[in-house]
Amino acid sequence: MSVFQTGQIPHGFAFTENGALIHYKYAIVLAIPQANQGNWLGDGYVSFGSDFGDVRLRMAVHNGTSWTSVKTITVTSSGLRVGEQLPAGSQKVSVGRAKAGPNDTADDIPASWLLEYQT
Repeated sequence: MSVFQTGQIPHGFAFTENGALIHYKYAIVLAIPQANQGNWLGDGYVSFGSDFGDVRLRMAVHNGTSWTSVKTITVTSSGLRVGEQLPAGSQKVSVGRAKAGPNDTADDIPASWLLEYQT
């Protein structure tokens, strides 16, 4: 059995094309149940989708001690959703839009996140 939760990625760039923070008000933090912890909660996954244009996202995972697994993901409107399995013990996921280049102004392309657990 799968459990799902979904939501929108805020408009506005949170990060420059080099990963520097523009402003945290454009990012979201998902407080999540710990993945892969015991019989009642199975593997956790996070994925992203977009339409009407490509979206570049910066994602980081917090393990209860520090932010780890910081990466930049490109979500294409013509491709499949993009995602990955959450590491065991994940506590939070931070997501924000990142500029694709210095002249990128497309900060309002529809994009969403999907949190999924396989129980």
